[in-house]
Amino acid sequence: MIDDEKECTDTLATDLKMYCPSVEVVDVCNSAKQGVVTIRNINPDLVFLDIEMPWMNGFEMLEFLGEINFSIIFTTAYDQFAAKAFRISAIDYLLKPIDYRDLQQAVKRAEQKIQQGVGLINVENLMHNLKRPVLEQRIALPNRDGYEFAEMNTIMFCQADGAYTHIHFSNGKKILISKSLGEMEDMLPADQFPRIHHSTIVNLKYVTHFIRTDGGYVQLGNGEKLMVSKSKKDALLEKLGLKKD
Repeated sequence: MIDDEKECTDTLATDLKMYCPSVEVVDVCNSAKQGVVTIRNINPDLVFLDIEMPWMNGFEMLEFLGEINFSIIFTTAYDQFAAKAFRISAIDYLLKPIDYRDLQQAVKRAEQKIQQGVGLINVENLMHNLKRPVLEQRIALPNRDGYEFAEMNTIMFCQADGAYTHIHFSNGKKILISKSLGEMEDMLPADQFPRIHHSTIVNLKYVTHFIRTDGGYVQLGNGEKLMVSKSKKDALLEKLGLKKD
């Protein structure tokens, strides 16, 4: 684990011993520089990494290392923008002070990724997302084999299918992912991707018409028509710059 605050590493080490006995703490580093040396020497499977450290922060440390051949759980008090970048990149993070239940879940996910050999590319995706405007960021969409990364602005709309979601892209591609529509709503920027129906989220970029008849619906550039629920109509009209009924 790498964190410049000794109190944080001491607490995390204690929590891991108590709540995550499968994790062996092989070293504790209190600076990014020390972390680089240790990672190169012991080649860990999993690193708990703080972001805000003096001289070299967690992101700079990863860029300095270059090749990332280990899984990462960030431990951070970072802002909401970074937290959303973590979520859409399928990166695990823990907000300080760390809740032991969140710790257990993050470790379990990390162990599964290590066993499946997936997740390492997610760090590259995170770095990509942190440096780009929101709508140019890539979002991690879980599939049977791991994750598929797609640029957010290529998503036309999302539709619920129970605990799953159908994602429709601007090139006509359609995939089914193992995330609920509510989870997708949390990952997408609300100003650009409003929920217009209990089962539908739409990318306003692709809306070409709003039709008031038949209860109200939007038409997209590809001709697709999506119903707008009565409870969502006023909010949608406001986002489209139109007068409410």
